[in-house]
Amino acid sequence: MSATTIPEGPQAIFQIYFGMLPGRALATAVQLDIFSPLADGPRDAAAVAAAIKASPRGVRMLLDAMAAMRLLSKSDGGYALTPLARAHLLRASPDYAAAMLENDELWNAWTGLPEVVRTGRPVMAVERQEQAEDFFPVLIRSLHVMNRRPARQLAAALATHGGAALDVACGSAVWSIACAEADPALRVVAHDFPGVLDETRGYVARHGLSDRFDYLAGNLRTVDFGSARYDVALLGTIVHGEGERLSRALFERMHRALRPGGRIVVIDFVPDDDRAGPPPPVLFALNMLVHTAEGDTFTLSEYTRWLTEAGFAEVKAIPLGDGPVRLATAVVAVTRG
Repeated sequence: MSATTIPEGPQAIFQIYFGMLPGRALATAVQLDIFSPLADGPRDAAAVAAAIKASPRGVRMLLDAMAAMRLLSKSDGGYALTPLARAHLLRASPDYAAAMLENDELWNAWTGLPEVVRTGRPVMAVERQEQAEDFFPVLIRSLHVMNRRPARQLAAALATHGGAALDVACGSAVWSIACAEADPALRVVAHDFPGVLDETRGYVARHGLSDRFDYLAGNLRTVDFGSARYDVALLGTIVHGEGERLSRALFERMHRALRPGGRIVVIDFVPDDDRAGPPPPVLFALNMLVHTAEGDTFTLSEYTRWLTEAGFAEVKAIPLGDGPVRLATAVVAVTRG
């Protein structure tokens, strides 16, 4: 949300608060699966309501909301999928990106924010193995699709030439898959909890890269990453869940695991140094308060200091995203040798 879009006066308060409505409407549309009945062509509200066995009045209002959000088109009382909805909101699509909206786990967790702020204790600590192996296999179904393009941007910027990459807490391995696709000589070790790696293998196979991936199961806080084994270490949206203390220790372990001249790549949401914006990484810090024991988002100045103290040099930032939409930032540093 840009400051330029917020009106003056008390209307600003209501505009911010009612910013929840589009997200809640979209989640409802996904949970009721109103998009699938439109897969074969336009239908009116009554036909969609009959297909999903729901109230015609309610379905008509929900379809209108999706049309207002440009997720559906509307003509002569009929509704049709837009290209965006066909690609990413149809459950049968290979690029379906709404799996994380199929239940209200995230929504319900955020309703506990007042108590979390009072106590400092999360609703649930998703970084713990039992929760992680339940939570992340669903989440990565959406994240893999959303991060695929920025991952390819990052792979082009890194321009690796063979060697070995370590993908820490890899999830779907979207970041290392992109690097491997861009560099046919690169080999990857994908690390995560055992229950998550079961999903990782499927993504790697779908990209035709099974013969170039090996797997390391374990908790990232205790697993042995070895010494001087890798040329690149990828930490894709991991640091925000670990927090400062654990991430600084991880950076030191990554320095040991990398060969001389190797690079660490931290991909995450990076707020401005004064933490007054931009809104997405600042608000995401609250998401970490809700879901982790120590998580947060961190500034480029903080990353630079921590990486330098861990033995890295030449710290630089690579914005990832399309146009003005900065989905995340890759912070890249090189071992001093």
